[in-house]
Amino acid sequence: MTLREAMAADAAAIADLLTASWQEAYRALLPRDLLHDRLPGLHSAMWRDHFAAPRPGIVLLAEGTDGLDGFCAAWLQGDEAYVDNLHLRPGLRGGGTGRVLLGHAVAALVARGAVRAALTIIEGNDGARRFYERLGGVAAEAHAAVLHGVPTRYRRIGWTDARVLVRACGVSVLE
Repeated sequence: MTLREAMAADAAAIADLLTASWQEAYRALLPRDLLHDRLPGLHSAMWRDHFAAPRPGIVLLAEGTDGLDGFCAAWLQGDEAYVDNLHLRPGLRGGGTGRVLLGHAVAALVARGAVRAALTIIEGNDGARRFYERLGGVAAEAHAAVLHGVPTRYRRIGWTDARVLVRACGVSVLE
């Protein structure tokens, strides 16, 4: 596996992987029409827009012999590393790629001043919640939200010390 920062030329591959990951992970949580009819266009536009005007942060790719295995997008918001996306190609969960991506992305933001880390999951995504809690994340109460016009519930997971998350991922923290 090779890690590298994403470039504008990667937008379509990131959007395709994100859509495939959502279709697998959220099939029991979100409506089929959203997952299969609307998401491909929404994700494509989202990543095209991101690379046209990037947010402060990092989009880190994991590439394997078959191409893009996963990506992690994390934004620097004040002193917080906000992990907006951590997605793997379907079939690759549980092999350590997500942990490596997450650790390196958050470490990059710690080097830029992040002290805390956080992310949000869709309520009912129990596998993701267990993954983040094993890495030291603390889940808040679920709250109502609207996702692409669909009422849903989110749960924020946070780390008061982003370095704890980086270390739990097996990545060194430069101090």
